[in-house]
Amino acid sequence: MLRDRTVAFLCLALTLIIWSTPITFFDTEFDGVDNDRMEWSCPRPIFSPSPAAVDLDGLRAELAETPTGIIQSEHPQCRLLNGTQLVLGLLSLAGAIWKGRVWWLSTADARAEKKFSRLHAKTSGKPKGMLG
Repeated sequence: MLRDRTVAFLCLALTLIIWSTPITFFDTEFDGVDNDRMEWSCPRPIFSPSPAAVDLDGLRAELAETPTGIIQSEHPQCRLLNGTQLVLGLLSLAGAIWKGRVWWLSTADARAEKKFSRLHAKTSGKPKGMLG
């Protein structure tokens, strides 16, 4: 069984990975678009949650104009995928916050005892100053 702080850390790491890593592997086929000649990409989800739509007709025309070579473009599904990644990252962040709070509250007594013992460790128990 994992500790609460471990789960909170894993959820936070997952959030950072989801938000910072764009999806780069696409195997979707479109009519008139040769995937072998296309280099698809997507922007990072955290910086571009809703990228601009890709004009497939413009890509087809560009492919027809350039018979050889690779054409770079954002994938038409990036708009949906980035939104999905953003929502998954938010859910993961919510899980990290929740588990972090559970961990913080479960260790509150131990932190209070430690603080109490640190504050009272230096006293001798005898009154000091004008009372003595």
